[in-house]
Amino acid sequence: MASNKKAKVASVVTAMGLLFSSTALFAQESANSDLDSCVRQKQVITTVKGSVVGALAGVAGGLFGGNNKKDAVTGAAIGAVVGGIAGFATAYYTAIDSCYKENPSWIPESNLQRTKDYNKVKRETHYKPKQGVLLRVESVKVAQPVKAGDFAEVDSAFIVMTPDGAEIPVTIERKLFVVDDKGEQTEVPFPGHATSEQHTFEPGEQQDTVRIPIPHDAKPGSLYSMRFSVAAGDKPPVDMTQQFAVTQ
Repeated sequence: MASNKKAKVASVVTAMGLLFSSTALFAQESANSDLDSCVRQKQVITTVKGSVVGALAGVAGGLFGGNNKKDAVTGAAIGAVVGGIAGFATAYYTAIDSCYKENPSWIPESNLQRTKDYNKVKRETHYKPKQGVLLRVESVKVAQPVKAGDFAEVDSAFIVMTPDGAEIPVTIERKLFVVDDKGEQTEVPFPGHATSEQHTFEPGEQQDTVRIPIPHDAKPGSLYSMRFSVAAGDKPPVDMTQQFAVTQ
């Protein structure tokens, strides 16, 4: 009797894993065929893991809750669906981040450049040396339109000023979030870049440009949020957040 129960539960877990495997196979087609293949393979593994973990949680709830075998099988099915859907939200960015780490040459070009010198920013901000280190995020802009299967190009501008015009180490932090229908945010790996990086800059304005890949199967209206922050000296981090949606 117990063996039959285990066999039925195992069948449900396997079936749900296959369901999400077939769904994930149609996700993200990249212009780079090697990257595309890598992402699809890793996304399948991530999604199946989520569905299996969810299924096992459902089984545990049914068996250890004192319910009958029908409830256990039903719980497994519901758990698999919940686990699969929850995992699918981050499967793409987890997969592409892994592929980028294994193949750095696939990472899309980024750019970090000085856009205004010390004297120009000093005039524009009326900066005085007695202010000490001045740090401010000026803007975070996302080029439009943002298309599924393409890249979202994000330009983040910030200023850093020092009393004597000397160079200063600045810590840059970028975070990416997926926003659901309820407005709740789920952080996903920032593709191709470390979450936190330190650079030494001459005082003035700097612009950071990164390209964020968008899943091929992202639906119009899919919402993302990019948070950019900088910190220097003994100043607390300053940040700015910009949301953007898939338009086509």
